[in-house]
Amino acid sequence: MKILYFASLKENLNTAHDEINVVSPVSISSIKKQLIEKYGAQYFPENIMCAVNHEMANESTKVCESDEVAFFPPVTGG
Repeated sequence: MKILYFASLKENLNTAHDEINVVSPVSISSIKKQLIEKYGAQYFPENIMCAVNHEMANESTKVCESDEVAFFPPVTGG
């Protein structure tokens, strides 16, 4: 499964993407746990945002091997 990283997350991890192996279907929560084990919890806080195939998703969203998952920090504005 292709995992994409954007904005400061991409900079902090020093990579724009990962390929991970999952048993489909899997929840975003499970993917996040795998990524926390690899990179550390500081990069995947509770308020991190996620999209699946270019649509916003939440931790209970189920994804398959062919889906594209993206993580990005919350956006602030003003």
